[in-house]
Amino acid sequence: MRRTIIGLVAAVVVAGPVSATAPPAPPAGGRGAQPPAARKAPEGPQPVITIAEKVKDFGIVAKGEKVRATFEVKNTGQAPLEISQVRPTCGCTVADFDHTIPAGGTGKIVAEVDTTGFNGAISKAVLVFSNDPAAPQINLVIKAEVKAFVEVLPRPLVIFQSVLQGEAATQKLTLVSTDGSEFKILSATPSGGPYEISYHELPAEERMADRKGSQWGLTVTVPANAPDGMLNHKILVKTTAPKAPEVTINVTGAVRPVVQVIPSEVNFGTVAGDALVGRNVMINNNRQGTELKLSDLAIDNPNFTTELLPLQAGQKFQVTVTLKAGAPKGTQKATLRIKTSDPARKLLEVPVQAIVQ
Repeated sequence: MRRTIIGLVAAVVVAGPVSATAPPAPPAGGRGAQPPAARKAPEGPQPVITIAEKVKDFGIVAKGEKVRATFEVKNTGQAPLEISQVRPTCGCTVADFDHTIPAGGTGKIVAEVDTTGFNGAISKAVLVFSNDPAAPQINLVIKAEVKAFVEVLPRPLVIFQSVLQGEAATQKLTLVSTDGSEFKILSATPSGGPYEISYHELPAEERMADRKGSQWGLTVTVPANAPDGMLNHKILVKTTAPKAPEVTINVTGAVRPVVQVIPSEVNFGTVAGDALVGRNVMINNNRQGTELKLSDLAIDNPNFTTELLPLQAGQKFQVTVTLKAGAPKGTQKATLRIKTSDPARKLLEVPVQAIVQ
């Protein structure tokens, strides 16, 4: 027993005394890291931004109306208030704001929302950034219920999906009063494009039985002589309706040639002249139910060769244009010519170019 006690005392002596004042473990963040200094409060007079009415609710507004909101900004602090930025969200624009407001002074922020592209309840935010240390960012909100008092049916969008050049295409719309009031169409003007537009008030036999008030029919036509290309325009309809003086209709689609060449030219770019280089051209017959025939494939530069491959009989073809190996350096130009059975486009001419290094 005596030997055991002596052994325990010896172990304590070897380990050394335990100090009651041992230094604490290093703080988190690395060896020797110091605790972060407390943020100092701003010294001296400071500005204070005060906006009593941060939400502007305009209730029901007519579609197409520009809602203009003016927010009153007060500086209730003891130093000049600097508004560095006013950032609107999607669909909202900032028309004006006071950059500097003296202590005790009042300024304004004016924001505007164009309701043309909206329907139903909307809520648009405006972010205000200033040098107020207690509130460096404040959110303002513009709310409204957008209502179309003249509705376009089936929708205010005309889609010309498959219009062939040389063939007219027509779409019909109906404009109706949503509150049962009477109105007239004064004009219908496209922003561009080849359209022919007509309108008339619907007679009793063409009216929608469940709708009261005025009903007008509007016809949009892409004529047969329209050039090929994309259709992306707007039609502005002016009316006598007090709450809908202007109605916007969007038009989208494309006019395609009956015989379509994709791409319309062959450009090899800059190529080495020591190897064959090929490019493909697609030729489509866009008129369904007809058969297109191609013949007499030719190119007027001997440094190029061509090959015709039918992919779908009478409808789709691939033409390969190849630059021969060993073609002279410099710019090589040519014209690919193809005869077709289409009476409106009997000859296809495709420019070809390559720069040989």
